[in-house]
Amino acid sequence: MLILILIGFTQCNFFTETKASKEEKTEQNIVKENNFEESITEANISDSDNEVQIKEDTTIYAIDSIDVKPDFEGGIQKFQKYIKNNFFYPEEDEHVKGMLEVNFVVEKDGNLSNIKVIKDIGHSTGNEAIRVLKKAPKWIPATNNHRLVRTLYYLSIPVDNHQEQNL
Repeated sequence: MLILILIGFTQCNFFTETKASKEEKTEQNIVKENNFEESITEANISDSDNEVQIKEDTTIYAIDSIDVKPDFEGGIQKFQKYIKNNFFYPEEDEHVKGMLEVNFVVEKDGNLSNIKVIKDIGHSTGNEAIRVLKKAPKWIPATNNHRLVRTLYYLSIPVDNHQEQNL
């Protein structure tokens, strides 16, 4: 009799396993079996047709919180030279000189996005900086824990329309 009660109790526990625990086990198996650990941050699994939805990590990391910082191929001085060669000054006789401060996100694919002017010196220089950065070549993206990550990058751009800049 005691054996029958134990068998019944075991079967009852087996059949009352929650859907959430099944999903967790399935999610863990996907990560282990397919070695997608570097690209999966969260997976939702539904019972209908064993559908798996993978959510990508879209976090924007601060530059000081990552393992390898993003960089322009050839270094930041080469990027400053790119800006200098592509930056067009307003057609004014007025002397435009100062330091633009911008930030942008270096995406996982190396493209620049979310470009914002933090400090503008007027004369449409902020808009010109955005134009030049939107057309910039791809960067080498940052990595954190051996995964490509989105990173917020701050940049100062020297501006002087009456003097050749030494970059």
